[in-house]
Amino acid sequence: MVSGGAKQRGVTLVELVVTIVLMGILAGGTVAFVISSTQSYVDTATRNQLSAIGRITTQKLEQAVRLAVPNSIRVTAADSSGNQCLEYFPVADASSYLTVNFASASNSLTTMPFTASGLSGKKYVVIFPITPAGLYGASSPGPLATVTNYSASVNAGVETLTLSTSHLFNSGSQAQRLYLANEPISFCVQDGKLFRYKNYTASGLKSTQCTPATSSCFASSAPNRALIADSISNASRSAFSVASSRLQSTGSVRLDLNFSDGVEAINIRHEIQVTSAP
Repeated sequence: MVSGGAKQRGVTLVELVVTIVLMGILAGGTVAFVISSTQSYVDTATRNQLSAIGRITTQKLEQAVRLAVPNSIRVTAADSSGNQCLEYFPVADASSYLTVNFASASNSLTTMPFTASGLSGKKYVVIFPITPAGLYGASSPGPLATVTNYSASVNAGVETLTLSTSHLFNSGSQAQRLYLANEPISFCVQDGKLFRYKNYTASGLKSTQCTPATSSCFASSAPNRALIADSISNASRSAFSVASSRLQSTGSVRLDLNFSDGVEAINIRHEIQVTSAP
């Protein structure tokens, strides 16, 4: 019960307005802080994701290209969108040749035994490759011959290779190196994605390099086409460039890949050494 002399005092309109304004300022600051923190987290997560994609892509390309037959790497010219292809022969094994008739064509040669297992199937014999054109042209005389069905024939520490047809190798290696190569592989930057292509030479090697735009060349689905990476923004860039190897030195492949997602972008420039020599 309130005594007759006591007075009750309420909140004035001015005080109410000031309180509402202060609460609005505090709420706005809190929201801005939360939005800023969230955006920073999203940006950091996006950069980390792009960095991971770039790192994995570079590692896969490096693992593949390091196994290339020397001077078998060739690239197409990049278009305005950055679409471009790199092609190479993977090394199945290497050895030293013993007898090769460089004067006239023959359908066999002898080597030191190969060390790898599981070499069955179609293979290419390569001796002293100098240019990609000489390999992919598959001409005789030339550095490349075909073994349609490889099977080991070793006698007294000597292995004999039977070629599909008589072939004339036009030059010998000072170190007597001989490479046994698998079917060519291609990596292509295509519309913001990187694909790996295989098993596209059933009708023979292609003297003109295949691209995804080439009719009846590459497969359009798995298992002969595999997606390696996406989020590539390579407009006006060359993803691949090649420096050929010399007699006693290695070659190299330079990568220039730009990965982007919204406003975030990461550019990766990397050089891969091809450790083999002709």
